[in-house]
Amino acid sequence: MKLGFSIIILLICGSASISQAQYCNPAVVSYLVHDENGKLLSQSELKAVQEQLPKSIGDADTFLGEISLAEDGKSFYRPESVNFDKGKKIPALEFINARTCTMHLSEVTLVYHEKRMRLIFNIDIARNQSNRRPVIDSLVFQEGRFELDKSGLPEADELIPSFRWKKVKDKG
Repeated sequence: MKLGFSIIILLICGSASISQAQYCNPAVVSYLVHDENGKLLSQSELKAVQEQLPKSIGDADTFLGEISLAEDGKSFYRPESVNFDKGKKIPALEFINARTCTMHLSEVTLVYHEKRMRLIFNIDIARNQSNRRPVIDSLVFQEGRFELDKSGLPEADELIPSFRWKKVKDKG
């Protein structure tokens, strides 16, 4: 009787510790950065931009990563996809939360060639959301404030195009 009871206690305690160590896919926003002429920044150029950012913005950590762009130029392969190696690798500025696997990315100010580009993302990623890794294309780098128009964003693994950024007028 004591042995049976001990086994039940061990099973309960063991399953409790397993549930605390559950894995979840991190919330990730990948942002492709173009220079003033529309050319994608190289890894070293993007690293210089990323190094000017704080280590964390809100609940997201900033990283230098890459995306795998599909041949159609509009969709991408997720890192866990067997097709990831088939795509064209493009360096990306990434905002990641692997701790809670949720994210609220409000805004980010990027500096490149002494120009400041303030980007208002206002993206919320929940644990149960299907599109937890959006990839967003940028406008050409320019001074100003821009807000992402999130109406009708793709649910599939498709690049959010640069025309979704709208210039925000300064309050004067």
